[in-house]
Parts: sequence; structure tokens; C-alpha cells
Amino acid sequence: MKENKHTIVVSNSTPLIYMAKIGKLNIIRNVFAKIFIPEAVFEEAVIKGKALDMSDAYIIERAVGTWIIKEQIRPEVDAEYRFLDTNPRIGLGEKQAIKLCKQLNAKHLIADDKEARKVSKMLNITPIGTCSIIIQAYKQKLITKKEALQTLDELLKVGFRINPEVYR
Repeated sequence: MKENKHTIVVSNSTPLIYMAKIGKLNIIRNVFAKIFIPEAVFEEAVIKGKALDMSDAYIIERAVGTWIIKEQIRPEVDAEYRFLDTNPRIGLGEKQAIKLCKQLNAKHLIADDKEARKVSKMLNITPIGTCSIIIQAYKQKLITKKEALQTLDELLKVGFRINPEVYR
């Protein structure tokens, strides 16, 4: 996955929120120079977070416009992928993120939700989870093994759920 710096990547809100909560949003930035988010992800990660006075929302907001790029979904793309709206098992942010992947011809969707990952695969988009980004950062020597393990432990402490197999 060395092409990361130039690969078009779209993110859902959960990976951004949890990495910001532990002060490690820069790990995502170091693996992917730039990521795109749809309006619903901005709404969820920044607007709702700020309404709850969550510090992670302010961290994410500062990154928006620099390396996190908020992008509108064009009406024709929204219409073409409207079938996603009928899936009650994925949230609005995930639906919009998948649509944005199609609009930007993005190769990757950063998402941890099982259903969103399954749907993205069906649409030829490779899902990447938060844990995979940490592993990539380690493989690219952006963080040490110790830092990678500390990051996973910090995520667990703030309520992030990690599959025990993945953790091992």
C-alpha cells in the first residue's frame, strides 16, 4: 500500500473521532496525505461533537480544509447510488462516504463498521479499518511497534472495539 500518499481515500467519522480522542489523528495523516469526507461525516464528527463539547470534534475541525477535505456529493451520484439509502444497517455517514468514494473514484474507504465494509467491497472499494492504518503506519516505519501497541491500547481505553484476532 505504498501508493497511499497519492491514493484517493474517503473516511467515515468513527476512525477520525477515535484517533482524535487519543490525540493520534496525525497517524492517519502520515499514512494518507489527504482524505475526503462527505457532509454527513463532518456533521457527525464536528458539528454534533462540538454540540457535546467533545475535544476530538475541535481537533478534527482544525484538520478540515488542510488535509481533511469536505466534499459535497453531486446529485447525479446521489441518485445513482440511492439504493444505499434503503440499507438500514449502515448509517448516513457511511452511506455518504461510500457515495463519495464512487464520485471521486476512490480506491479506499476508511471505516470500521462491518456492514459498511461489506457494502464497499461489493462496490469495488477496499475498506481500511483503524487498526489497518496503525499497522500500515508501523510497516512504513512512521511509528514503532511499541507506539502501534500503545495506540491500540489507548483506543481500547476510550471504548473502541477491536476484534481480539486483529489485536493479536
